[in-house]
Amino acid sequence: MFKSKLFLLIVFALLCSSLSGCNVVNSMRMMQINSNVQPQFSGQSRVALEALYAGEKPYVYATVNGERLLFLLDTGARFLILMDTPKVQRLDLPRGFDLALSGWGQDGKSQAYQTEIQRIDLGGVAFDGMKAAMIPVSQTNYYLREDEAIYDGVIGHDMMRHFAWEFDANANTIYLSADAYQPEENAQMLEMSSFMSKVSVTGTLAFNDDVTVTESFIIDTGSRHYVKLSTAYPEANDIAITGTRVRAADFGLSGKVEHDRVSLPQLTLGDIAIEHVKVNLIPSDDEDDWWILGNALMNQFKTVVDYTNDAFYLVPQEPYVTDYNLLGLELRKIRSGEFVVRYVFPNLPSSHFDIQVGDIVTQIDGKPAALITLSEYNDIASIAGQHKLCISRDGLCFNVITEEIAGYSLKSK
Repeated sequence: MFKSKLFLLIVFALLCSSLSGCNVVNSMRMMQINSNVQPQFSGQSRVALEALYAGEKPYVYATVNGERLLFLLDTGARFLILMDTPKVQRLDLPRGFDLALSGWGQDGKSQAYQTEIQRIDLGGVAFDGMKAAMIPVSQTNYYLREDEAIYDGVIGHDMMRHFAWEFDANANTIYLSADAYQPEENAQMLEMSSFMSKVSVTGTLAFNDDVTVTESFIIDTGSRHYVKLSTAYPEANDIAITGTRVRAADFGLSGKVEHDRVSLPQLTLGDIAIEHVKVNLIPSDDEDDWWILGNALMNQFKTVVDYTNDAFYLVPQEPYVTDYNLLGLELRKIRSGEFVVRYVFPNLPSSHFDIQVGDIVTQIDGKPAALITLSEYNDIASIAGQHKLCISRDGLCFNVITEEIAGYSLKSK
């Protein structure tokens, strides 16, 4: 262990001698900076957190230096992150060393940096003296407008690694425990491995009737999708994907990434076989990129990520239901509770109307948008039929008729 740490320090020193400001090295330091910080339980070792599921992602409330904040629980994040929401800005946290975090803004306007908090308390368990990455995310291309920043930070690997986490979206519950998870009778266990502060399990994906591939999939509770895969893998291996492709977009801190969404025949995880699995094909030159299990898939189960025992559990919950955005509008919540249009899918029904990126959706099917959660919108958008959408611009309303898509939302015959 000592030799490996010494080797890393030597590598960091060599990098620091060649990179101005050592920002890249500082970003690597963040992966280990909280290694000696331990959780403090105020009572029992299993804690029910104040949970919220929104748009397929799991969130919890926590108190930071006395301020109540909302955090995304993200197994794909390597360390604790804070964002420049109004609540976080009120904390007036100190500025430490700069971080070179790829894609986090342009022209130096959103320079990420290290900061320190006195205490983060999840209610029943707390951490003192945590270092965090501060990201002025409202100035990046992740958001179209500043009031899209409705959560305040991300809890990543450096905190999550101490516990077994139990996620149950159907019951709207999240538990953490210092003890090993005691599985239910029908729980499917997969061995979990960790590398560079990310965790993964082995799965088998069928691309077509002739080609199945067994690979390591990263567990990413911070992803709102089902499965993500690099376009480079099927291209490099001459694998045919014959189903219908739907052009869509996702948003990272560097901005919009357009991609194709498809349905592949099957994904197998242990003894669990998921038929007609929805996959996002993300543009990439590296065929090893993007083997990711997203939270939309995991929300179909009670999911347990047991870091302390290197175990991942899926507890089946019937029925397994996949949302397909047949409406063809990518919407995001803003602080008013209404939705902003982030993307209009080409060739899907909404593209035939005067609905533009940046429009504010005020009503959907006669119900005020402020009363519709993002998860509820995802369900509505996947229902074939007529939908009425109203936007704030000129008080316009549109009657949009959606249909199932053969080879995508419906299996090919």
